[in-house]
Amino acid sequence: MNKIKNQSQLLDARIVALEKKQNENLKELQVQLNKTYQELRPSKLLYRAISDIKEEPKIKNNAFETLVSIVGGFLSKKILVGKSKSVFKNLLGFTIQYVTTKFISKKI
Repeated sequence: MNKIKNQSQLLDARIVALEKKQNENLKELQVQLNKTYQELRPSKLLYRAISDIKEEPKIKNNAFETLVSIVGGFLSKKILVGKSKSVFKNLLGFTIQYVTTKFISKKI
């Protein structure tokens, strides 16, 4: 009878220990889930992408060159075509914008 009580108490103690460990693991999992959630927020991802662009000189130069060529093409379209409602002039404007953008990007 004494042996049965000891085994029963030992089993109860092990069950309690396992439940404690399970609760600790659950808390750790919740903390890790919260950290992962915070890191995968769109604002955090955007901030890290912008930080990477700022730190990388090659990407920074490429972004600047692209921006200059796009702005140059846009301005050439606005200067030559303006605010026209004509379909032909708009097509001509987009063509001028495309050609100017390509030209500027090759020269840079």
